[in-house]
Amino acid sequence: MSYRSFRAPAFVRRGIFIGVSLSALCAALPAGAEEAADEKEAVQLVPLFVTASPLAAPLDELAVPVTVVTQDEVLTSSASTIGALLKDKPGITESSFAAGASRPIIRGLDNTRVRVQENGIGAGDVSAVSEDHGVPIDPLTAKRVEVVRGPATLRYGSEAIGGVVNVLNDRIPTMLPEGGFEGEASVSYDTVNDGRRIYGEMNAGEGNVAFHLDSFARKTDDYRIPGPVDRQVNTWTETSGIAGGASVIIDEDAVSGYAGAAVSYYDSNYGIPAGDPLDPIHIDMRQTKVQAASELEFNDGPFSKLGLTGGYSDYSHGEIDSVGDTGSRFDNKEWEARGELSHRAVGPLTGAIGIHARGRKLEAAGEGGELIAPSDTDAIAGFIFEEMPLAGEWLKLQGSGRAEHVNVTGTALDTVSALEFDSERSFTPLSFAAGLVANAGNGWVFGFNAQRVERAPDALELYSKGPHEATETFEIGDPTLGKETARTLELTAKRTGDDYSFEAAVFHTEFSDFIYKQLTGITCDDDFASCGAGTELDQVLFTQEDATFRGFEAAGRVTLMRWGTAKAGLSGQFDMVRAELDAGGNVPRIPPMRAGAGVFYADEQLSGEFGFLHAFEQDRLSANETETGSYTNLKGEVRYLMPSASGSTSLELALVGENLLDEDIRNHVSFKKNDVLQPGRNVRVVLTARF
Repeated sequence: MSYRSFRAPAFVRRGIFIGVSLSALCAALPAGAEEAADEKEAVQLVPLFVTASPLAAPLDELAVPVTVVTQDEVLTSSASTIGALLKDKPGITESSFAAGASRPIIRGLDNTRVRVQENGIGAGDVSAVSEDHGVPIDPLTAKRVEVVRGPATLRYGSEAIGGVVNVLNDRIPTMLPEGGFEGEASVSYDTVNDGRRIYGEMNAGEGNVAFHLDSFARKTDDYRIPGPVDRQVNTWTETSGIAGGASVIIDEDAVSGYAGAAVSYYDSNYGIPAGDPLDPIHIDMRQTKVQAASELEFNDGPFSKLGLTGGYSDYSHGEIDSVGDTGSRFDNKEWEARGELSHRAVGPLTGAIGIHARGRKLEAAGEGGELIAPSDTDAIAGFIFEEMPLAGEWLKLQGSGRAEHVNVTGTALDTVSALEFDSERSFTPLSFAAGLVANAGNGWVFGFNAQRVERAPDALELYSKGPHEATETFEIGDPTLGKETARTLELTAKRTGDDYSFEAAVFHTEFSDFIYKQLTGITCDDDFASCGAGTELDQVLFTQEDATFRGFEAAGRVTLMRWGTAKAGLSGQFDMVRAELDAGGNVPRIPPMRAGAGVFYADEQLSGEFGFLHAFEQDRLSANETETGSYTNLKGEVRYLMPSASGSTSLELALVGENLLDEDIRNHVSFKKNDVLQPGRNVRVVLTARF
């Protein structure tokens, strides 16, 4: 009997824009258009963005591009991972190694350059170690996801050199629920993988104490794919989780805010596609996480706010074969703490200072122990963010800086003598950024950013030294790697009105000593001595070269017709990134150019959207890469808010279609793209109740 047949469920278990020129349309619209807007347009009008600035600034006061995913988008998405949730957003793709493991890729940058976090605290996992390792944060838990593209969030450290994905939820309550109680429940079914999912949460308040509880479970079979083979083998998933938290809400004459904590447990099992079909591998993952947070706002004095966050994670996963033996095991214990103190105006300056510290102990056993021996990483940093007006209210200067010390210890491989040795490396990354924000009137906001950000190499980049069966690679780190430096210039333009929104960014980044995984064309077996004569694993070297990334992103939405409470219009998006090694050739696994367009309709009860996203052929290749063909993902959704006799309860039914053309979709950035197709046509039914 297979593992899946007897395992009980765990406890309660997204060229140039093709179509219309949205920028021209937006420029032609009057600033005082009719009063506004359905919930989808409100995505562009979220009041505060807490990830991009310690001052929690609104969008029109930020020089950096920000993407927001709302809870409604989360609940109607079929995504079981954070990467899959974000994959169709401009400038963002996913690694898509397995249905249960997919990290976001931002502007072609992945793994240790993209920080995934929950409420400001890192995921505490090993997902950056390898593409087959999942992120133990389920999209279902998100009230909102904020993505800041580019190296603009120096509050979060070296991992944020490519961008930050911040999953925000209310597991640590920040306020008392209205009426003392509120809740939500959602169920869904997906045809492509017979996927079943249930989610529920509640918030309650008593006196000045607020409580939160949430739980979810999802289970999917191997997903269907186009062509003669009905399903992509070993793409099943089974995931569940539970979390609870409480806060004391403070509302005094001198100070207001909250202080609280939360505990969560995450349990995930998922198959690894491709590999040996006679010996399939699956991952069995567990994480227990504790988080604490407090934010106090002071009514008087030089300081306006104090924010404290911290967390501890105990994570482990095993890579299990068909007979139940564990080939590799990874254990990660990690803690992190951050304090930020915001000050009121000192002369023209308003801003915040902070301190950030973290520690990580990564251990591996079995084949995982051959890949990397135990390693320790410790870091401490100080950072500052300041802003000042330059010309009244229409022009603002923002600046930030970070000084960090990182110490990494582990066991390295001497590729000349084939001997292992103990190694300790210390780095002091220094980073700074400056930006201008100009409110030009008539709804237009322009931004200019200049950044110089340094990143210390990760333990895996330094000390990898062996086979990784799940990815079918033999990975070799370089213990002599130095700091990676990114120098970026970026221009942004935004325009938001009652009936339109538009955002575009163009960027140019020069990397000194860019670290990347290079396929050598050599194959190995299970030890270094076999490399060159082996047949099983592709050898990968962590290599350091100068590189240049440049790209363009745009997205827009415009209402063209209104009648009564209803309206209809067009949407569109475009993104591209080019990444070249300065010595010649392309950086491997860079996403293709994409363009999309759609139509939407909305009234008080019924809303819908229908459109496509086209990915062009990717033929700008690195050594030992193969071309990836183009595809068009046709998708749509309809939502119906059912009439309710009680204003305190609402029920929404959603019908969502994905890959409606049943196209062969291969993700160029995936190590498995030659062997693994992405899911075929899917129809999803979602029922959500709020009370």
